[in-house]
Amino acid sequence: MAFLIGVIILILFVVFCYIFIKIKVKKALNSHGISSLKEAFEKAQLEDEELPKSLSSMDSIYLEKIKEDFPDININELKRMSEKIILDSLNAIEKKTSQNIKNAKIKAFVDSKIEDLKGSTISYDSIKFHKTVVSKYENYNGIATIYFGSSLEYFYQKDNSIKKKVQDRFKLEFIYIIDSSKVAADKKILGLNCPNCGSPIRSLRNRNCEYCGTKVIDLVKRVWTCNNIVRY
Repeated sequence: MAFLIGVIILILFVVFCYIFIKIKVKKALNSHGISSLKEAFEKAQLEDEELPKSLSSMDSIYLEKIKEDFPDININELKRMSEKIILDSLNAIEKKTSQNIKNAKIKAFVDSKIEDLKGSTISYDSIKFHKTVVSKYENYNGIATIYFGSSLEYFYQKDNSIKKKVQDRFKLEFIYIIDSSKVAADKKILGLNCPNCGSPIRSLRNRNCEYCGTKVIDLVKRVWTCNNIVRY
């Protein structure tokens, strides 16, 4: 008898908790003008599709310093270059080939995404950039680095699934070799490529391209190049 009473009390306690939580959730939803959990999920999904990914813009902090170090720099040109790299990467992933990408770091990024597809077909349609900003700037040990953040949207489809709107963002790293004498001889700058044959420049120790012999050390002293790309 005592056992049965205990079970009944437990059931009543569970029912009470369920009703209490349900009332609390309903009040919370109503305070935001939402009538049900289904509506809440639908609203969250809509916001996820329509609201651009947030970016931490540091333009106001770093642009003046960048201009001091590089008076002739065109930061907007670098931003557009950053966006083009993202576009080229998405197009290459969609086509499942990186053969037209010369930059070794971008090629590695694209190849890894293609590998993740495991034979699936995808498409990126109506790609639109919301904003590209400077998120960080560093200048030491003979190398200057600018980090750009980009937010964008596109319509994504995988195989025969329903096409859906996606908000996305990328971070790209651009480097500039200010003084190669301060950079360790064995430091790999995988984002640099020979201007003649496109082969990767694997080390600053090599003053000439190891494949075609073209002199490349002057190139790494004066050209901004993308050294990394990540989604975040």
